[in-house]
Amino acid sequence: MKHPNSFSNEKSNKDEILYKTLYLIPPKKGRYIVLDTETTGLKKNDHVVELGANEIIDGKLTGAQFHIYIKPRLQMEEIVIRIHQITNNYYNDFYQDIYQDDRQNLINFINWVGDSLIFAHNATFDMSALNLELKFWGLNEFPINKFRCSMRIFKEIIGRIEPYFDDKFICLEKCCRFFELNSNEKCFHNALFDSFMTGRVICKLYEVLDTNLELQKELKYNPNYTNEIDFNEKNNDNKDKEKINELKNNIYQNNEEENGNMMIHELKFESTSSTGGIDELTEKNKEDKINFQLENCELTFEMINDIYNELL
Repeated sequence: MKHPNSFSNEKSNKDEILYKTLYLIPPKKGRYIVLDTETTGLKKNDHVVELGANEIIDGKLTGAQFHIYIKPRLQMEEIVIRIHQITNNYYNDFYQDIYQDDRQNLINFINWVGDSLIFAHNATFDMSALNLELKFWGLNEFPINKFRCSMRIFKEIIGRIEPYFDDKFICLEKCCRFFELNSNEKCFHNALFDSFMTGRVICKLYEVLDTNLELQKELKYNPNYTNEIDFNEKNNDNKDKEKINELKNNIYQNNEEENGNMMIHELKFESTSSTGGIDELTEKNKEDKINFQLENCELTFEMINDIYNELL
């Protein structure tokens, strides 16, 4: 029988193969969009209800933002409403008569993004949610190499400095606490706020790279350019395609488990969090990855709700 950590390492290696572009660190100079989404839930038919984004240019937040709500197409579970505080009547009560239609708002977002790369924290979730929403409205989906993951890049950079950050999931709040970024805990899980705080983390990561030449060499990071990975299937040999298809089928076929794990991990961490920096990361926090790996468990909203109630 494998040690529990071996499952985590095995998944991590496969994650790096399947989502290798998400780990690439783009050059500091350039325009990037930082995205966050809130959804009706974690099931296959759930969809985006809030989208927030901030703009970064040359390693600095510009203050330019994009924010929309999308009218819920199904009833949201109570556990989801507790997390993002968006009720089933929220859109009708506040935005029904003042917004453009949802499809046009998404077109506006696509145009605002333009050719820029998109950062997101745990980008596989936001990428999937956004593309499902675009597909629903008959719009072109964003390719995977359009995205970068601040969580994975945080692990690539800070994980080499501080061994504690070897968790599969590192919630946004934990990254903010590491950099001692002031924030109100109650504001997390608001798409615009989360994208703003993710942007602050990204800017801090660039500051770390700017002052650490050895780390740049170790990561093969050049501040002036980045080596892109070609995801065109025509250029992949058959073995690579078979490996990627196998990983898709065996590892990421159940998004409810993957994203449910992330949700519980965040709930557990938030229940024990406090203001401060890296010194606040105690052994109790480190138990997260052991208590909430749930490698072989299919999560349901009922299970999440029970765990959430225990934490209150």
